[in-house]
Amino acid sequence: MPNTAERIQQGNFIYMLIGLLMLLVLAPTFSKHFPDNTGLGIQLTFMSIMVIGVWSLQGNKRWFSAGLSLAISGVVLSAINFFIQSTNIQLLSLCIVLIFCILSAVIAMRQILFSGRITTNKLVGSVCIYLLLGIIWALLYLFIDLLTVNAFNGVLIHSGYQAIWEYIYFSFVTLTTLGYGDISPVNEVARSLVYLEAICGQFYIAILVASLVGAHMSEQAKKKN
Repeated sequence: MPNTAERIQQGNFIYMLIGLLMLLVLAPTFSKHFPDNTGLGIQLTFMSIMVIGVWSLQGNKRWFSAGLSLAISGVVLSAINFFIQSTNIQLLSLCIVLIFCILSAVIAMRQILFSGRITTNKLVGSVCIYLLLGIIWALLYLFIDLLTVNAFNGVLIHSGYQAIWEYIYFSFVTLTTLGYGDISPVNEVARSLVYLEAICGQFYIAILVASLVGAHMSEQAKKKN
């Protein structure tokens, strides 16, 4: 019988997927019904996802220590920003969330592609990585929005973290190359990030699927031998 730690590691990406889906589906509804607390709600939601991510990947000791430190720092900065309302603190908090998401994606990718056989957990992990890619680019767009005036056309809200839902929407439209055109980049940095995201989205699916299929075929060949 596997112990608790082993069971957690076997199903780690399930918890991360649930957290990400809660962020993408439930958090926008919260912002709509509680507009006065949107900024704090968004930041606390991101911090909650960070805590879930740390817990779900706790089999990696280095990641657990680094991720926990980032999560605690993010919570502290969110609390401070609630009272001070500083753009600099928002930027710092945004950087922490961005670093966390990038590290989560890298660690998840390593677990999926470079460890053991293909399992259902790894397939769930591949979905988590795809969602993390969309969120990472959305955070980058928000970072540009905080630093540059009118970097994007069509964004209705330009108020720090409150604009994140518009950029998450735009990010996934770009990642999947739907390209509705209701939001569009204006300056050079924003345009570069947009086409890089579109390229990344296409290559991710092609490379990851090819790798998973290759690994599966290799396992089948070993079983026959």
